Amino acid sequence: MESLAEFIQKKRETAGLSISGLAAKSNIKLEILEDIEAGKELFLSVTQRQQLARVLKCSPQDLKIREKEYRFEVIGDEVIDNLKQRILNHETNLKCPICGEPLITRIAKMRDLEDNQILQPKAHCVKCIFQIKE
Repeated sequence: MESLAEFIQKKRETAGLSISGLAAKSNIKLEILEDIEAGKELFLSVTQRQQLARVLKCSPQDLKIREKEYRFEVIGDEVIDNLKQRILNHETNLKCPICGEPLITRIAKMRDLEDNQILQPKAHCVKCIFQIKE
Protein backbone atom coordinates (compact mmCIF):
# COMPACT_ATOMS: atom_id res chain seq x y z
CA MET A 1 0.00 0.00 0.00
CA GLU A 2 1.27 3.48 -0.81
CA SER A 3 2.31 5.77 2.00
CA LEU A 4 0.23 8.65 3.31
CA ALA A 5 2.62 11.08 1.60
CA GLU A 6 2.31 9.31 -1.77
CA PHE A 7 -1.48 9.03 -1.50
CA ILE A 8 -1.99 12.71 -0.66
CA GLN A 9 0.39 13.86 -3.38
CA LYS A 10 -1.31 11.68 -6.00
CA LYS A 11 -4.81 12.81 -4.98
CA ARG A 12 -3.68 16.45 -4.95
CA GLU A 13 -2.19 16.19 -8.44
CA THR A 14 -5.29 14.39 -9.74
CA ALA A 15 -7.39 17.26 -8.38
CA GLY A 16 -5.12 19.68 -10.24
CA LEU A 17 -3.98 21.44 -7.10
CA SER A 18 -0.59 22.77 -6.14
CA ILE A 19 0.48 22.19 -2.58
CA SER A 20 -0.28 25.84 -1.81
CA GLY A 21 -3.70 25.42 -3.43
CA LEU A 22 -4.38 22.42 -1.21
CA ALA A 23 -3.29 24.45 1.82
CA ALA A 24 -5.71 27.24 0.93
CA LYS A 25 -8.67 24.94 0.23
CA SER A 26 -8.13 22.69 3.24
CA ASN A 27 -7.21 25.50 5.65
CA ILE A 28 -4.08 23.59 6.70
CA LYS A 29 -0.78 25.45 6.94
CA LEU A 30 1.49 25.01 3.94
CA GLU A 31 4.39 23.96 6.18
CA ILE A 32 2.33 21.11 7.64
CA LEU A 33 1.34 19.87 4.18
CA GLU A 34 4.95 20.05 3.04
CA ASP A 35 5.97 17.92 6.04
CA ILE A 36 3.17 15.43 5.27
CA GLU A 37 4.15 15.10 1.61
CA ALA A 38 7.83 14.83 2.58
CA GLY A 39 6.97 11.92 4.88
CA LYS A 40 7.96 13.80 8.04
CA GLU A 41 4.43 13.76 9.46
CA LEU A 42 3.20 10.20 9.60
CA PHE A 43 -0.24 10.70 11.09
CA LEU A 44 -2.95 13.35 10.97
CA SER A 45 -5.22 14.92 13.52
CA VAL A 46 -8.92 14.15 13.11
CA THR A 47 -9.51 17.70 11.86
CA GLN A 48 -6.67 17.54 9.31
CA ARG A 49 -7.91 14.16 8.08
CA GLN A 50 -11.45 15.51 7.58
CA GLN A 51 -10.28 18.70 5.86
CA LEU A 52 -7.99 16.81 3.47
CA ALA A 53 -10.61 14.17 2.71
CA ARG A 54 -13.13 16.87 1.80
CA VAL A 55 -10.76 18.65 -0.60
CA LEU A 56 -9.19 15.48 -2.06
CA LYS A 57 -12.61 13.82 -2.49
CA CYS A 58 -11.84 10.69 -0.53
CA SER A 59 -12.97 9.34 2.80
CA PRO A 60 -11.15 10.12 6.03
CA GLN A 61 -10.67 6.36 6.36
CA ASP A 62 -8.69 6.36 3.07
CA LEU A 63 -6.21 8.62 4.81
CA LYS A 64 -6.29 6.92 8.20
CA ILE A 65 -5.39 3.48 6.84
CA ARG A 66 -2.24 4.97 5.27
CA GLU A 67 -1.06 6.65 8.43
CA LYS A 68 1.97 5.10 10.05
CA GLU A 69 1.24 2.69 12.83
CA TYR A 70 3.43 3.62 15.72
CA ARG A 71 4.23 2.58 19.20
CA PHE A 72 5.29 4.94 21.89
CA GLU A 73 8.60 4.28 23.52
CA VAL A 74 9.80 6.39 26.37
CA ILE A 75 13.28 7.63 25.68
CA GLY A 76 15.17 8.78 28.77
CA ASP A 77 16.08 12.42 29.26
CA GLU A 78 19.75 11.44 29.39
CA VAL A 79 19.58 9.99 25.85
CA ILE A 80 17.73 13.05 24.53
CA ASP A 81 20.11 15.48 26.23
CA ASN A 82 23.07 13.56 24.80
CA LEU A 83 21.60 13.73 21.30
CA LYS A 84 20.90 17.45 21.64
CA GLN A 85 24.50 18.10 22.71
CA ARG A 86 25.84 16.02 19.81
CA ILE A 87 23.66 18.00 17.37
CA LEU A 88 24.95 21.27 18.81
CA ASN A 89 28.51 19.88 18.39
CA HIS A 90 27.72 19.36 14.68
CA GLU A 91 28.21 15.59 14.85
CA THR A 92 27.03 13.71 11.79
CA ASN A 93 25.60 10.24 11.19
CA LEU A 94 23.46 10.28 14.34
CA LYS A 95 21.08 7.35 14.71
CA CYS A 96 17.51 7.17 16.01
CA PRO A 97 17.33 5.80 19.57
CA ILE A 98 14.13 3.92 18.69
CA CYS A 99 14.85 2.20 15.37
CA GLY A 100 18.52 2.90 14.65
CA GLU A 101 17.88 4.64 11.32
CA PRO A 102 19.55 7.96 10.42
CA LEU A 103 18.40 11.17 12.02
CA ILE A 104 17.89 14.36 10.03
CA THR A 105 19.27 17.13 12.23
CA ARG A 106 19.48 20.89 12.21
CA ILE A 107 20.10 23.75 14.60
CA ALA A 108 17.40 26.40 14.78
CA LYS A 109 18.63 29.88 15.59
CA MET A 110 16.14 31.80 17.70
CA ARG A 111 16.06 34.97 19.78
CA ASP A 112 14.81 35.39 23.33
CA LEU A 113 12.95 38.45 24.64
CA GLU A 114 16.23 40.26 25.23
CA ASP A 115 17.38 39.55 21.64
CA ASN A 116 19.98 36.98 22.72
CA GLN A 117 20.54 34.20 20.22
CA ILE A 118 19.45 30.73 21.32
CA LEU A 119 20.55 27.60 19.46
CA GLN A 120 17.87 24.92 19.51
CA PRO A 121 18.77 21.39 18.31
CA LYS A 122 16.12 19.69 16.17
CA ALA A 123 15.97 16.15 14.78
CA HIS A 124 13.61 13.65 13.22
CA CYS A 125 14.01 10.05 12.13
CA VAL A 126 13.76 9.06 8.48
CA LYS A 127 11.73 5.92 9.34
CA CYS A 128 9.80 6.27 12.59
CA ILE A 129 8.07 8.96 14.64
CA PHE A 130 11.05 9.98 16.77
CA GLN A 131 11.51 13.77 16.91
CA ILE A 132 13.32 16.36 18.95
CA LYS A 133 11.30 19.54 18.56
CA GLU A 134 11.99 21.58 21.69
